Amino acid sequence: MKHILVVGLMAALSGCASAPPAPKPAPGGPISFSLPIWPAGTAQHSFADDRGHIVVLDAWASWCQPCQAELPKLDALAKQWAAQGVRVYAVNIDTASGVVQPFLMTFHIDLPVLLDPGGGVLTQSLGLQNMPTTWVFDQAGNLVFTEQGTADLIAEKVNLMLSTPAKP
Repeated sequence: MKHILVVGLMAALSGCASAPPAPKPAPGGPISFSLPIWPAGTAQHSFADDRGHIVVLDAWASWCQPCQAELPKLDALAKQWAAQGVRVYAVNIDTASGVVQPFLMTFHIDLPVLLDPGGGVLTQSLGLQNMPTTWVFDQAGNLVFTEQGTADLIAEKVNLMLSTPAKP
């Protein structure tokens, strides 16, 4: 009995340990990585190609319940912003293959999808810690805003950026 209690206590406490925070991107540094384009995953999308456009990058996974609510909102916003040149990308971090298409069909998502299985690139480059997380980059590729799971705040920030002249 004593052994079971000790093992149970150790298991409970191990969940309390927190990992060190992921590295944060340097403020004002332009986005400079590439990710595979879904569905093939062989071609790469370079964010350097998005210079001159506001970029919204959303990390999501098929198992993430808040993603199921937020991604359709971002999809609607992307359609609203398309004429103004805002580019919105959905970055899937699932490690299992075959989960992207059913999710997109179920939630009627038309966004371009990029792949980062396990979220390693987003964690290293942008400090991904929670799902969903959305980053907004200005026309020069600089990170200006990060939000965890609130499409309304993202919309406010992007709409403000659209109403303000871009810095040279």
